[in-house]
Amino acid sequence: YGQTITIRGTAFGANRGTSRVIFHGGKQPNASHYVLWSDTQIRVRVPTEARTGNVQVVTTRGSDTARLTVTSPWVSGDIPQTTRTNNVVTVIGENFGSSRGSSLVRIGSTTITSFTSWTSSLIEFRIPRNTPPGNLIVRTSEGTSNSIRLEITSPYLTSISPTQAKVGDRLTLRGGNFGSSRGTGYVLFASNIRPSAGDYVGWSDRRIVVEVPDGVQSGDVWVVNSNGSSGRKRLTVESEQVEPLPSRGLFGYSPPTVSKNPKSAKFGFDEGTSRELYCYFSVKEISAGEMDIFLNEQRYTTLPASEDWTDWYLALARTDLRSGTNIIEFRNISNQNRTSGFDLWQLKDVSVTSLRPANAKPVVGAQLSEEPVSGLGDPFPAPFNAEVTIPFAIAAASPVRLTIYNLMGQPVRVLADGWAEAGLHQVRWDGRTAAGTEAASGVYWAVLQAGEAVQTAKLALIR
Repeated sequence: YGQTITIRGTAFGANRGTSRVIFHGGKQPNASHYVLWSDTQIRVRVPTEARTGNVQVVTTRGSDTARLTVTSPWVSGDIPQTTRTNNVVTVIGENFGSSRGSSLVRIGSTTITSFTSWTSSLIEFRIPRNTPPGNLIVRTSEGTSNSIRLEITSPYLTSISPTQAKVGDRLTLRGGNFGSSRGTGYVLFASNIRPSAGDYVGWSDRRIVVEVPDGVQSGDVWVVNSNGSSGRKRLTVESEQVEPLPSRGLFGYSPPTVSKNPKSAKFGFDEGTSRELYCYFSVKEISAGEMDIFLNEQRYTTLPASEDWTDWYLALARTDLRSGTNIIEFRNISNQNRTSGFDLWQLKDVSVTSLRPANAKPVVGAQLSEEPVSGLGDPFPAPFNAEVTIPFAIAAASPVRLTIYNLMGQPVRVLADGWAEAGLHQVRWDGRTAAGTEAASGVYWAVLQAGEAVQTAKLALIR
């Protein structure tokens, strides 16, 4: 292919005009392939896909043929157009060579290195993991074959960012064939740890954003769905500094700078499980109210917005404490895609005490021993793509109804309708209507009716 051949004869015509050269199988050169055309000589480059056989010169005066042997490899179209990783592909064609030697097969930018069979007319190999769709070609010492498009439906992973992260950080995976929505797909971390549904921030066919789940250690990360699993990328999980309590001082984007995880602040305290405790803290400028509070790596509650310094207390139930060191974490959701520095929030005067702090407000949704309140916590993630978690607290056992409404005030889906015991609860909405269809992108309202109390929370769905 690409080599210039010379055809000699008579009565070809002084110039090509409408005359042409036709190679075996009906393959005709493009206009740019003709180097010379005279009445007794034609020089033309051999086009890709030309095969051994008769070459025909056709003019207005008639035609004649001569045989040409083509040595370049040629691939027939008789291969599966769609396949998955680990499937065996059989490539049929010509001029592959009796043995592979230094010849190769490539699919897009992926070079195949392992073969089950190689003959002059047949090549067999398995699709390696992490191979994107692409054009298949065979390359030998005689040149490069024609290309055949091969659609590979299995997921492939090209990069993760960042490559070093802490638990709770947002990890972006890029590649392809992830699926337009998560469905039954998932990201798998080292030691076979899967994130919970609430850890997924976004999922599209080429991009996944997920929070690094608790318990993950350094190791490989990959994507799994119904079409198989992708290749793996290495993630280094950094340990986080835990500040011992009591702690007095300012944490956040204002001075002084602190050497902590910029996405959250963690504090440890050693207490038994014999009594209920209270965590006291002050916070300011929470972006969109998106601060989650974790106790011992479990999401405990969500803190509402506070533009001015506000003193809060959070009741820590005995049943949620453990012997030895307990860890309480304040995680600012809008900060999860940052790699350094705090943003849009300040935290100070964190302490744990057995007495309820005076003049402090209880966190809505906390487990309180006194003055229990019913209410909605902030839904997370915000905005959401595939699924959102809606936390709420019930002060006393009562009938509860939680409904999703659109901006027209029309009910879209009832998520809870029945009797609920006092305490913390949460429900998940998969972004579908009562009829099972996907709700459109936009703003929705979650309305909680608990006894005589009614509260609302705004949701933003982005497809």
